[in-house]
Amino acid sequence: MQQLKCADLRPGDLLLKVTDSSWFNKVIQLGQTLARQRNTSITHAGILFDNTVVIEAQRVGLNANDLRVQTRHLGYYVFRPHNRPLADGAATCAKLFFDIHGRTNTMPYSKPGAAGSLIGGPGRPASRERMETVLDRILEGRNHPFFCSQFVVYVYQFAAEQAGLGAGSLFNLSDAKVSPSVLASLLATHPSFAEIGYLMPGER
Repeated sequence: MQQLKCADLRPGDLLLKVTDSSWFNKVIQLGQTLARQRNTSITHAGILFDNTVVIEAQRVGLNANDLRVQTRHLGYYVFRPHNRPLADGAATCAKLFFDIHGRTNTMPYSKPGAAGSLIGGPGRPASRERMETVLDRILEGRNHPFFCSQFVVYVYQFAAEQAGLGAGSLFNLSDAKVSPSVLASLLATHPSFAEIGYLMPGER
């Protein structure tokens, strides 16, 4: 696997974090293991806005962290869509939601949602109506919590709709049912994405 540096990254790249020593990550890993999911060492996900800043749902909600500073100590598998305009659209969408959250504080982190992603099947398939309903809530200033991998999937489904591809053509399942380990499994076999390498802890 190719070792990456920030200079190798692009807007819209998906970062899947390998679990660290924090208790919260260990709880996520345990939950994914008990749910008999694969890739249980993957406990977090985010989207790159540029080649250094990752936008992610965690702690108090959507935030942006510099890979060279706040998350320098973490390791990530990096996946990239083959469709460059789709990636750029996802990066722009992620930044838009981050900016909205900064003004309204209406996209908190969802611990119940993260737990719920471990239960049951794929949920309702993605649809344009679902994308628009969530967007309307956000733009109206109503709360819409996200957990990490849910945010990543929703953003890419939304970007696919905007690109005329259709949300279901990318991830045809409910974003609320995609845990970090499920997202890793989806990306590993997805024809629209490629695993481009690994970002080593401490090496940026």
